[in-house]
Amino acid sequence: MASRILLVDDDPLATSGLARLLERRGYLVREENDPRHALTAAHEFAPQVVILDYLMPQCHGGDVAWQIATDPTLRSVQLIICSAIGQTEIAPRLPPIRIPILPKPVEMNMLLQLLPA
Repeated sequence: MASRILLVDDDPLATSGLARLLERRGYLVREENDPRHALTAAHEFAPQVVILDYLMPQCHGGDVAWQIATDPTLRSVQLIICSAIGQTEIAPRLPPIRIPILPKPVEMNMLLQLLPA
């Protein structure tokens, strides 16, 4: 069974491009371009992984990460942050769990190493 990945980024071009690359590698992917709907999308889609942009106008990826990490039904979901800003700025605003932070543009090989097979 293919792993399910939820992509959350306010840029539809970013999610659609990454979705195509991941789908070619056998992942089931759902895109959400409004971070305010990410929690609902996670409940509906039941992903194993959520890949989040950090800088989004409605709310930042740290807020979404907290919502997912503290939701009892989503605690086992792996979170990955992709951002154009540095880890030192982002890390203090994330839940106290291990969340990899990858720079944008995302290096596909680095991302694939973090994903379930």
